[in-house]
Amino acid sequence: MNEPEWMKDPALTGIDRAKLDFLQMMVFEGNKLSPKELLPFLMTLAKRGKDNSVSFSKEEMDLIISVVKKHSTEEEIARMDKIAKLMQQKH
Repeated sequence: MNEPEWMKDPALTGIDRAKLDFLQMMVFEGNKLSPKELLPFLMTLAKRGKDNSVSFSKEEMDLIISVVKKHSTEEEIARMDKIAKLMQQKH
C-alpha cells in the first residue's frame, strides 16, 4: 500500500508511526460510510483504539488535523469538520 501524502508531512515526525497508521486505517474504512453509519463507526474505532492502547493528546490531534487538511479537498475538509462537530457533541 502506498503511503498517503499527508503521512509524509515533516510536521508529523514526532508522532508515533503506529498512531498514524491507525488514523490512516480509520480514514480508509470510514471513507465509504454514510453520515448515519459514521457515529457507530467512530464509537467502534474509539474502542479499538483503547483496546490497542492508541490515544492522542489534544495537541497531536490538532497537529494531525491541520496536516491532513493541507492535503485535502474542500469536500474532505467539510466532512472532517462535520465529524469533529459530532465528536464534540458526544463529549
